[in-house]
Amino acid sequence: MSVKNAALFFEECAIQPKMLARYETMPVPDMLFAASCEGYTFNVDDLGKLIGGMEVWRIMEVDQQEINGQSTLWRYMWGRSRLDYVVKELWSKTDEPTRKSLIDGGEK
Repeated sequence: MSVKNAALFFEECAIQPKMLARYETMPVPDMLFAASCEGYTFNVDDLGKLIGGMEVWRIMEVDQQEINGQSTLWRYMWGRSRLDYVVKELWSKTDEPTRKSLIDGGEK
């Protein structure tokens, strides 16, 4: 599996609103299967590494907060699909060096 493929999938969803719309209502197992049919082979562990890393970076580095129930990032996930939150709030707002570090670190 591949953290890099998960990152490529998020990037495509970020630049193709129709792709995001197609995937955002799918349960995770269905999303993983459908994405693999389009060449993006990754699993839940890959998603966890990448999403968790982006959340930690966002809270600690950007927001300068502790990771707890009071972190402001959590409010951004309310009222939207998980994929929409990940693509628009995390992936699109994570800088390129951090993305590369998370991808490279996740592949080890």
